[in-house]
Amino acid sequence: MNSNSHRVPLLVTASACIVTTVNGYLQSFHLVRVHKLPPLTLPPSSWINLQSWLGILVFFVGMTINITADGVLRNLRRQRNSDGNNQKTYYIPQHPLFTYISCPNFFGEILEWFGFAIASQFSLPAMAFFIYTSSNLVPRAIAHHEWYKQKFEDYPLERKWAVIPFVV
Repeated sequence: MNSNSHRVPLLVTASACIVTTVNGYLQSFHLVRVHKLPPLTLPPSSWINLQSWLGILVFFVGMTINITADGVLRNLRRQRNSDGNNQKTYYIPQHPLFTYISCPNFFGEILEWFGFAIASQFSLPAMAFFIYTSSNLVPRAIAHHEWYKQKFEDYPLERKWAVIPFVV
């Protein structure tokens, strides 16, 4: 962990653990006990099977976007701290994922949960968490996007959207 990082309060960490545990329990309980899906096969043997494979693909695309974008943002912080300057310096992220949107990490996470919802045949818990995640991350992305535009006069003009390309 970076020595200049802010410490996360124990209450925030405990809350995140509780939410993650409850969400995991609800998702798995519903998929195992309530909404039993047929086993996945290759090649897909039914529409339900094909939909599950499509959801898994969307999930992993989202995960790749999320991890890659987080890595870009982490490396910006490392650049700042490696020059020995304790003063906060902000940089504009430069990476193909940041071409049109300011928060591809949030986009990737939303895509992950949408993929999970597809794979679970749009089960109620999966859709609920997809909606919850989107309603949490979209406003945060809009706030980040506005902050970037205010902070940097040279913010890329083609980066017009906060989180979902060509939408918001």
